[in-house]
Amino acid sequence: MFGKRHRTKKVDLTCPHCGHSQQEPALVVSSFCRTCGGHFRVRKGIALAHPGLRVSGLAEAGEPRARRPVAPASPAEPPAPLGDSWLVSAEAQNEGARPLLPPPGEAEEPETGISAGAFFGLVDESQEGGTGDSPALGREAQGRDALARGSIAALIGAQQTVVIAEKERMPPNYVEPSPRRRREDGVPSLPVRCYRCYHVQEVSRYAKSSQCERCSTYISLANYEIKTVQSHALRTRGDVTITKRGGLVDGSEIACHHLVVNGTLDATVDCTGDAVFRHSGTARGRLHCDKLVVEKDCEVRFPDGVMARRAEIAGRLVGDLTCSGKVRIARGGLLEGDLAAVELELKEGGHVSGETKLDPATSTVLPLRQGFNPSVIG
Repeated sequence: MFGKRHRTKKVDLTCPHCGHSQQEPALVVSSFCRTCGGHFRVRKGIALAHPGLRVSGLAEAGEPRARRPVAPASPAEPPAPLGDSWLVSAEAQNEGARPLLPPPGEAEEPETGISAGAFFGLVDESQEGGTGDSPALGREAQGRDALARGSIAALIGAQQTVVIAEKERMPPNYVEPSPRRRREDGVPSLPVRCYRCYHVQEVSRYAKSSQCERCSTYISLANYEIKTVQSHALRTRGDVTITKRGGLVDGSEIACHHLVVNGTLDATVDCTGDAVFRHSGTARGRLHCDKLVVEKDCEVRFPDGVMARRAEIAGRLVGDLTCSGKVRIARGGLLEGDLAAVELELKEGGHVSGETKLDPATSTVLPLRQGFNPSVIG
């Protein structure tokens, strides 16, 4: 039932050229006759001949071009086979297409040129030998035996070393880099001193923490910035900065590498780097640093003294100072305490109120304490 309902409708068409009747789909627009091959159009179910040139559906049609004169057909000549003409009409289908004549004035000229060997420069044009049957390139070619002697298979069979030139893979402007040199000093490091036993060891500059190789104490290397007044212990071998509104008071303890004081300070200080004081304060305990800087209009008290490798005093320092290098007291600087140093530079207006001792053997190296391992102590 469904096959009959959806079956394609067809119409009967009669070829306007030969009268052959055939069926085509109802929506056909144009078609070819299955008998004569003639082309026709379909309008409202009626086949109409094309008003133009009749073209067979069995021939190849191309763009129209200038026609050449056709040779007159003689009764003695057999009809030319179909396909010699570029176009076959319906009328000439039964008679046969006749060959086309060349245009007048065009005569066949002998082909002239050079051989492939002379064209590519393999042989001279004068050595080609005229119009011989075999070309000069083929006459001078080597035989198979001569070619086989230099082949890779022949070299391998003779057990000879085959050397193949390596192709240039880099551009002509490529410069080969120099061999990578190993760093003599290895990874950049910095000296770190333990909080407990004062052991100094080298630690990578990129490390975040470490452990004392002598007493196994954990050593933090983080940096801190104190923005409020606090009263707790802070132990690190990183840099610590106390802002103007920050401070450490009430017996606080601080251990760091570089210390910059811009606020209140009343704590025990253990510094291994540079200690810069830009605000008045008190540093309890013996301060040990690499460089001590007391800026102008600043008063810093050190009840237990200071040990530094070098010092610059432009303000007021109260306490004893031991320096293994040069001490520079600027104009207006004051040192109230004893001074032991290797060299002293005292500007006009600077004062030292205590005893001054200049000795090249002055040392600020801290003695090692007894080893302490927190893992074995209950």
